[in-house]
Amino acid sequence: MKQLLALALVLGQVLGISSGLATPLSELQLLATPLPTHLGTQETVQGLELRLYLPENDPRTIRVTPTSAGVLFTPSFVLFNATTSIVTGLELVAKANASGRLTIQYVATLESNSSTTAVLLSQSISVLAAPTAYGLTDLGWNGVVIQSDSFEGNGSMSSFWSEQKHGYPSSACGSFDGQNALFFTALGDRFAVTAPLGLQGFHGKMHFYHLYGFQMVEKYDAQGGNRVTCERPEVGEEVAFEYLPLRQDPQNVSAWQQIAEMPLSTSNSSNASAFVRYSVLLPQMAMHANAQFSWRQKTHSSFPIDVASGLTTDDVVAAENDPTGVQGQMGSQERKFWNYRNLFDQWAIDDVQLEVRLDAPTFALMSGAGVGVTQVLVASPVPGSWLQVLAGDGTQAFLACTASAPTNSSNEAVVSLKKSGYVHAVACLSAGSSLISSYPVRSPRFLVQAQPPIITSSLKTNTSLESWEIHLQCSGCEYLRYVVASMLESEEDASSMPSCSFGVLVNASSGILSLTSNGKLRVVACGSDLLSSELVESEHLVVHPHQPSFKSEVPATTTTGFMNLTLVPPVQATSNTSLGVAYSIGSAEDGAPVCGSGLVSGEITVVVKVFAVVRAVTCCLDVACEASAVATWGPVQVQAVAPTYSSACSAITPLTLVVQLFPVTVNASVRYRIEASGTSLPPLTCTTGLLYESPVAVGKGAVSVSAVSCLDGLQASNSTKITAALGDCCSGRTAYLSASCAHVLLLEDTFSTCPGDGGGGNVHTNTNWQAVTSQWGGSDVNGGVHSDNVRCVLDPALGKRVLALNAHGDVFLGSEPVGKALTSGGSLRDRTVDDRYLEWALGGVSPLPCRPLERCPARRVGATVTSTLKRNSGVMVLKIKPCMAFGTLTQVWWGSYEAMDASTASEDKEMPFLPLWKSALYQAKTTPSTPFTLTSPASAQYSEVVMQWDASAGRANLYVDGQLVLKQIASALAAQRSNASSGLSIGVWFPNAVAGEPLFSTCQVLVDQVQVFDLQITGARWCDYEAVQVNAVTCFTDDNCLDWVHTNCFMPIYEAVCVHSRSNDSDDERSEPNPAAESPSTTGFCQFRLEPTTQTSVSSTAMTPRSADFQWQEQEETTLDGAVGRAS
Repeated sequence: MKQLLALALVLGQVLGISSGLATPLSELQLLATPLPTHLGTQETVQGLELRLYLPENDPRTIRVTPTSAGVLFTPSFVLFNATTSIVTGLELVAKANASGRLTIQYVATLESNSSTTAVLLSQSISVLAAPTAYGLTDLGWNGVVIQSDSFEGNGSMSSFWSEQKHGYPSSACGSFDGQNALFFTALGDRFAVTAPLGLQGFHGKMHFYHLYGFQMVEKYDAQGGNRVTCERPEVGEEVAFEYLPLRQDPQNVSAWQQIAEMPLSTSNSSNASAFVRYSVLLPQMAMHANAQFSWRQKTHSSFPIDVASGLTTDDVVAAENDPTGVQGQMGSQERKFWNYRNLFDQWAIDDVQLEVRLDAPTFALMSGAGVGVTQVLVASPVPGSWLQVLAGDGTQAFLACTASAPTNSSNEAVVSLKKSGYVHAVACLSAGSSLISSYPVRSPRFLVQAQPPIITSSLKTNTSLESWEIHLQCSGCEYLRYVVASMLESEEDASSMPSCSFGVLVNASSGILSLTSNGKLRVVACGSDLLSSELVESEHLVVHPHQPSFKSEVPATTTTGFMNLTLVPPVQATSNTSLGVAYSIGSAEDGAPVCGSGLVSGEITVVVKVFAVVRAVTCCLDVACEASAVATWGPVQVQAVAPTYSSACSAITPLTLVVQLFPVTVNASVRYRIEASGTSLPPLTCTTGLLYESPVAVGKGAVSVSAVSCLDGLQASNSTKITAALGDCCSGRTAYLSASCAHVLLLEDTFSTCPGDGGGGNVHTNTNWQAVTSQWGGSDVNGGVHSDNVRCVLDPALGKRVLALNAHGDVFLGSEPVGKALTSGGSLRDRTVDDRYLEWALGGVSPLPCRPLERCPARRVGATVTSTLKRNSGVMVLKIKPCMAFGTLTQVWWGSYEAMDASTASEDKEMPFLPLWKSALYQAKTTPSTPFTLTSPASAQYSEVVMQWDASAGRANLYVDGQLVLKQIASALAAQRSNASSGLSIGVWFPNAVAGEPLFSTCQVLVDQVQVFDLQITGARWCDYEAVQVNAVTCFTDDNCLDWVHTNCFMPIYEAVCVHSRSNDSDDERSEPNPAAESPSTTGFCQFRLEPTTQTSVSSTAMTPRSADFQWQEQEETTLDGAVGRAS
């Protein structure tokens, strides 16, 4: 309020406003924007401002009307009242007929009584007379003739022309003056074209005399020709004056544009020569750098008679237009073409003159309204021309061209104006002995803004109440105006904004004043013919008592972010009840505390955040001053506590460490950086580090991880450095490729050497495997497996040797190797011809695979190899091409079938098998109690088969071609866990009837490559989706479920989808929806499957049973006979 009262006093002093009775109309003070000293005719001055301040209780409305005979105002009047004191945006326009000194009176009229008027203000301006200049159409226009031709020469064409087709200097039609005119006749085209002329930047006229033929009857010479006759043209045979547009081909007749057409005479009896003078205004489009003009006759009625034999009329016309002729005349060869001529419609031109004048110079503002100076570019578009320029207030003289160009002249000039004003200019050009000039021209008014004033202030504290000494100064100005405004006022309040007509006047370019109250100074610099400078506002000038102070002990680090702070009032506040301390606790963006009730007079301790900003002021209650300057504390430099961490090897990616980071300071975030060996890095900060949001994977090349805790307002903590020990992180299929993880590859065999000889008796050179001779699956079901069925063969497609495991079926004709039978004592014996497969369980099939007199103990004999490597757990990877025949089972397993047979025999149980690769056999399927087996892949090509097993945990996962297809857990198989280490087996053998009838001779299993890895590479990822309870894995998209699989499964599975109505996580096609799994439609849950829930149809489900023994015998006899025939 004190500040507002102070402003009101200033306005009252500046304007003489009284808060008492209404001021008489004649005593009101009107403030108006200073006008320019001089003004051009029809020039507009924009942005004028009028101010008229009335007391707030004055009920009058006052109309102010600017009046002058030489200017127009828009709007024509304005209204003021107690609430409307400022009107901006007025425009003044000097009338076209105004000249000399003009006076503008601002007449005030009461709206309620129009008879009460008073002149509140008068202003004077001078209207400048326009320079003398003429347009092309004005009678006063004149230029310089730069080209002319009167055709009185020696017959040669002057440089004015580029072509004269059938035009000849001649007196055939007379002449305007002299002997000859350019006379057009002959049979071909008739035209004249000027040479290219550089006329860009010029304007002008083409003067010439023109005559149409005037003889009504043709005249013929002694030879019968009438070439020099002057016969009168008819309608349609007129001559047109044309110009060629820029960048057009002069040979293209259609490109020429007509400027004028010379009309035919309306007299039918005139036989006298009468040239007509034309002065044609040349259009601006014709005035370019290659300007050309032409006179062209549209057509004529001339024709030849008695054309030479073998020629046509067109031939003769073409000869006439032949440019090889002399001056358009036919050569001697052409003259023989015809003997008699009929030439008509002649015409002539004479005294052709091109008169031009330079275009007026142009003016361009180089950088907008300049501050202190405005630069104007004056230019003439004609190269080689020069400029005469002079700047001033418009009263300076108009310049004329001198006889020669000044030194270093140019067709461009930069003119600097330090005050608003005008540039007078004229363009000049020497053309031979002639001097061509433009008309003198005055530029538009160019504005110059006064330079902003400079405010310097100093606080005087040597008195009981502070005061400000303020120095004002401007450069190049004539006076200053200022207003002391309240610190609360914004720039929208125009009443507190000075202008060159409003505010306290400092009638000099500098001044000193003293300020003893709070406020801010607003200043503008002014001068005649200068725009008001931009407003300059001082800082807030505050008079206040001394500040309070603070004391505290700042900790080095903090876990909570809080500390104690004591506010200490100044000495006056403890002894003077008129002073007190107000404080606020906040941030740097908060405002200062507000003085009011509840002030503190003594010390007070408060708990504050270390990153808070505490502000305190000494408040004045009953003294004439404002609150003290704000004393500020904080934020102090306190660090967050360094983060802690935990780390573990990645379960997914080799040579990768997963680091978890934990902030200690409450609500702090963690920033981290992964650092490589040999790099020199700056310290980690809260802006350079990455934001920690989830565990960080640290990979190959990294040696450490640095982390800091960050919290707004706190300094970054000291860095926690975590050594990245990656050498033992060997999870992942490719981990073994790194030297530090090479140990996880326990076995790799590409079978360059063979573990078997196929019965050849050779020494086995591959020590990774043992070829097995054994029997299982039922004591009287098959002939077991034999080491002689193990060999290595060349696979042409791979170009290398592979392991071959042979299986001999029921139509095998060989006699070796002989199958084995298991005795009651557990030993093996060779099978005999009398042995029957009495335990064979396929109905309708004989238990004897051959006829009684044949040697067939070698049938139903497979092959198996077992690794010499013994492991309790690991990962086996092999590329295998299975036997595709019915009756066999291609398998990979851990342990031995013999031990399993012993356990099952004691329990008198049948031996169940896995679903087969030809599994569309609608029989009961059971899970084998043989540990960790895998059925044949359903493919005739090599497949990648992976077995992940852990015997001590009693579980195995099996994968085909990169996808999980089977999970085996000991509890589900009614099997026991084992801490033993055992070999890995690959084999093909003949199970009981469930595999079908083996109606084939020999079937091979081919193994390309085998790798055995430590179980470490799986990262303990067993894909235990069964352990995930219903609704436990929520999702929004399928990607959420795929992420779960990536994290928890060694390889992908058949299906991981986000659903809203889940079935049990089961691979049984008979699964029904689980009602307990129903969930709101807004939330999804992951569903996992290893195979489709619907059975896949196949072309045949036959078990190849021997439905008729006769058919089987017939087939066997055919096979046998063929073999015997080949043997013989």
